[in-house]
Amino acid sequence: MWLIRSIVILVGVIAFLWLGTSNADQRVDFSFFNQHYPGLGLNMLMLVVFAAGMLFSFLILVPSEFHLRHTIGRQQKDIVRLERELAALRNLPLDEGEVERTEA
Repeated sequence: MWLIRSIVILVGVIAFLWLGTSNADQRVDFSFFNQHYPGLGLNMLMLVVFAAGMLFSFLILVPSEFHLRHTIGRQQKDIVRLERELAALRNLPLDEGEVERTEA
């Protein structure tokens, strides 16, 4: 899994660098809601949009990650509790009648 993720990241970085170098001299007019940025370099715009996307993804995924880790921890505690209960049940005699017959 880590190999596939590394390859995807590598291809993305190469594509991002290629796009940036092939459009290094481009100027664009950018509007964001009511703000207008005339003559903005395309490289700077790509960098800001990329960083904003990473920040947005981080803000969305971190709470989800904490929730999942909390759920896993709670389930692991339940597993330990159930394993202890199962071990205690395995150590109980099967039937009281069998115990009396073996003692006699």
